Amino acid sequence: MTKTLIIGIALWVFGLNLPVYGKESIAGSVKIVRGGATVIRNTETLPAREGMHLLVGDSLQTAADGQLGVILQDGTRLSMGPNTRLSIDQFLYEPAQEQFALAINLARGVMAYISGKIAQFSPGSVRVQTPVAVCGLRGTELAVTIE
Repeated sequence: MTKTLIIGIALWVFGLNLPVYGKESIAGSVKIVRGGATVIRNTETLPAREGMHLLVGDSLQTAADGQLGVILQDGTRLSMGPNTRLSIDQFLYEPAQEQFALAINLARGVMAYISGKIAQFSPGSVRVQTPVAVCGLRGTELAVTIE
C-alpha cells in the first residue's frame, strides 16, 4: 500500500510540472533553430528550441540573423528565413475521419513549403495567406517572399 501511495504522490507532484495542452492541438514541432527565433503563444513569447511542440494559433518569428525549420504532424515542412513572421492558423489532420486543413498566414519574410500528407490526401485543404494574396496550394513545393 505504501509503495502505491508513494508512486501516486510522485505522479501527482511531477505531473504539475508537465506542460498542459488541454484542447489545444499540437500542429508540429521545431526541428532546426539558427540565430534568433521565437514562438508567440497567446500573450507569451518563448524562445524557439529544437523539439519544441507547436500549437495551432502559434506565431513563429525569426530575427535578422534567424532561421527556423518546422515539421508538422502530417510531414509538411516549413523553412523560415531571416525577419520572417508566420502563424499556424489552422491544422487538422484526421485521416480516419477524412478531415484535413492547413492554413498558414505569412505576414512577412521568406518561407519555403514542402507538402505533407494533407496536400496529398486533400490538395484543396492547404492555404497560405499573405498580406497581398491567398495561395491555394496544389503542388508539392512553394517558396514565398513578402517584403
